Amino acid sequence: MRWGLAISLLLASLPAFAEDWSYRVRPGDTIWDLAGEYLKPDVSWKRLQEHNRIANPYQLPPGSTLRIPLAWLHRQPAKARVLAVRGSATAVANGRNAAIRQGMSLGSGALLKTSPDASLSLQFADGSRLLLLGDSELLLDRLTRFGRSGMADTRLRLQRGRIANDVQPTRGPAASFIVDTPSASSAVRGTHFRVEAADARTRTEVLEGRVAVSSRSRASALVSRGYGTVVADGQANIKPVALLPAPDLRRVAPRHVRARPELAWPAVDGARAYRVEVSQDRRFGTLLADVETPTPSIVLPPLDEGGYFLRVRAVADNGLQGLDATTPLSVDGQPEAPYTIAPIATSVIRTPDVAFSWTQAPAAKRYQYEVAANADFSPLLAQATVDDGTSVQLPLPPGDYLWRIRSIDGSGKAGPYSDALAFTVRPMAEVTHIDSSAPEQDRRQVTFRWAAGQPGQRYRFQMSRSPDFTSPQVDQVVDQAEITLPNLRSGTWYLRAQTIDVDGFEGPFPPPQVVEVPCRLCRIGAGAGALLILLAL
Repeated sequence: MRWGLAISLLLASLPAFAEDWSYRVRPGDTIWDLAGEYLKPDVSWKRLQEHNRIANPYQLPPGSTLRIPLAWLHRQPAKARVLAVRGSATAVANGRNAAIRQGMSLGSGALLKTSPDASLSLQFADGSRLLLLGDSELLLDRLTRFGRSGMADTRLRLQRGRIANDVQPTRGPAASFIVDTPSASSAVRGTHFRVEAADARTRTEVLEGRVAVSSRSRASALVSRGYGTVVADGQANIKPVALLPAPDLRRVAPRHVRARPELAWPAVDGARAYRVEVSQDRRFGTLLADVETPTPSIVLPPLDEGGYFLRVRAVADNGLQGLDATTPLSVDGQPEAPYTIAPIATSVIRTPDVAFSWTQAPAAKRYQYEVAANADFSPLLAQATVDDGTSVQLPLPPGDYLWRIRSIDGSGKAGPYSDALAFTVRPMAEVTHIDSSAPEQDRRQVTFRWAAGQPGQRYRFQMSRSPDFTSPQVDQVVDQAEITLPNLRSGTWYLRAQTIDVDGFEGPFPPPQVVEVPCRLCRIGAGAGALLILLAL
């Protein structure tokens, strides 16, 4: 079997053990008591006396060694105890599904399944611990303990997903801790290591001690601390590679005022991603967050007020996760800023009245906004507190601005401001009135004028014989708020103008005005007063 090869490789690297378990005699021990505590019921104390060549069974010198063959030791089914669980996790045993709860005992044959956002920790008979991460399946293949010897035989099968193991140093030749996956086996005798079964590969990462890894094709390797392996199904050889170093978290602030802390750290050479974990437990018994990010930065999911522990490691191109970096983290519970709706960043407001709006933030009773013309918000151009509302209108002159907003809870505690958003106020003047004049020196041409808008804005002027402007006779874009037209023919004309902003945005056309051009203006060039703008439709 694969695990047999792994155990052989591991034992070959350690001092040789006989097939006996050694017990150090204590004051008051008798061979009859020891036989009752450690031997199978069908093994007599006399055989133990003979095996150890004890001449007088009534005298066991304290400090002497008593050798007990492994085959004689009493074996009992062991249990794994659930230390903690978060999220949805189930155990399938004897054809029945049961939700996993803290304190539950699980025996051999139980299949554990976790949802993508779940995690749970187990403790085995020898004190070893295991963290089962989200979207994983783990079979408790064999759980055995050897009486009161302290030795345990723990054999697990990781069908898919990820586990992290903290295995107690084992004493005695029968003690073992083995993790099987579809493509590899890992056997240890006291260590801290991780195993992932995914994409038809098994990844093993050793953080402390040594792990014997073997493949289905009987290739094997002894993996030391700081190294890992990637084993595919049937792989012919296994070559340990160095894990990436732990990220430097010294720049991560220990205290955060936002419920979603923003974290960043220096990049690790060779990292394609980073695994970020958050727990309330120093030993990371369960995870509140388990996220992979492609950059050395992250915005954590919302966290309640309190203390936490952060763990970050780099992920190499081969998928191996590197050494851990951990640091404490605290959130002081200030109310989170609302999400801003309008004005959005770099938007242009084309009315003199600016509409500000935002979402309803959890626990917020009031909101305080600020408006300024520079990034340090000094001096403030506007500041106000809004009770229970999520919008406000504010008149602002043309110009460039920034705004931000924060929440205030029922006790009066104010949270951090949102990110400052830049916007521009550039009103679009609507051309509602157009004047006209004909100069004395050339009465054949007419000039139309209207109120100018903001600097840099242009105008589109149209004249048509019909009010629907389906076929305008005049359609020109001009840079100034006026236009001169020569040889204007007599009759009824409809005219209108729209403003075009510097970014090309076109404002609306207002209702058209009507102008009557008398025939005498065309024939004899009558005075300028002969041109009459009658009304606006």
